[in-house]
Amino acid sequence: MDFFAEESERKENNDTAYEQPERLDLELLAIGKRTGLSFSEMNELRVRDLLAYADIYIGDKKQKTRMATQEDIDRFFG
Repeated sequence: MDFFAEESERKENNDTAYEQPERLDLELLAIGKRTGLSFSEMNELRVRDLLAYADIYIGDKKQKTRMATQEDIDRFFG
């Protein structure tokens, strides 16, 4: 009985798994620039602080949704 699966087998079986970026350093720089930080500002942050800042900057989109009012519906179709 084999308890260990090859890396390629695990990826095929689990489609919802997050794939690690090839260049994590560039991903982090892109995240910082998308949130409006300069390179010198990013240099002052730890990686965990940069990711926390990005989470705060983006916010929780589920909290911002609301039910459409009749005025919204009229504006959409009008």
